[in-house]
Amino acid sequence: MTELRNQQIIGIGSTVNNGIDKATQSLNTIDYAHHEIHNGKHFYIEGHQTIGSSDQPGFQVGLTTPSGSTWAHFTWELNTNGIMDTKLYEDAQVSGGVAITPLNNNRNSTNTSMMAISGGASGTGGLQISDVYIGGEGFKSNVGGTSKREDELILKSGTTYRRDFYSASADNTVSFKASWYEHTDKVQQF
Repeated sequence: MTELRNQQIIGIGSTVNNGIDKATQSLNTIDYAHHEIHNGKHFYIEGHQTIGSSDQPGFQVGLTTPSGSTWAHFTWELNTNGIMDTKLYEDAQVSGGVAITPLNNNRNSTNTSMMAISGGASGTGGLQISDVYIGGEGFKSNVGGTSKREDELILKSGTTYRRDFYSASADNTVSFKASWYEHTDKVQQF
């Protein structure tokens, strides 16, 4: 077998040296979201909130995306120890709450997120774009579960979103992680 060395991919206006794994002779690559972590343009929030059983949202979070050509490519993961329904609304009305500062996944980067986030917000309205039910009845009590969206949801620029959390269990602890990268769109053909 001939060993591959110093292989290059030639692109528009640039040549990039790429690593070849010595054992398998395969090209080493990373996905685009991972690339954005390295570039310091990938952000996250995570934490937990305990909410009680109610027909009203036990907790609401507001997200406002930056205007213009910087688009947030958004994913999330939710875990509960009880039954929960959560809905995400686009073009929502949101007020109040406490500002949450997104953290950069590349802890060496000083880049900050352009998205504004508030926890404990209140709001109404909007187009429902996600509805997730987690948990069910177990052997002796309510049982929680996990839900995550791995496909990126490219959020509309200059738009306010609201996530409502409804609990069907008392003292339901919800752990959450939202992560996104902020990419400047070059095409904008929509």
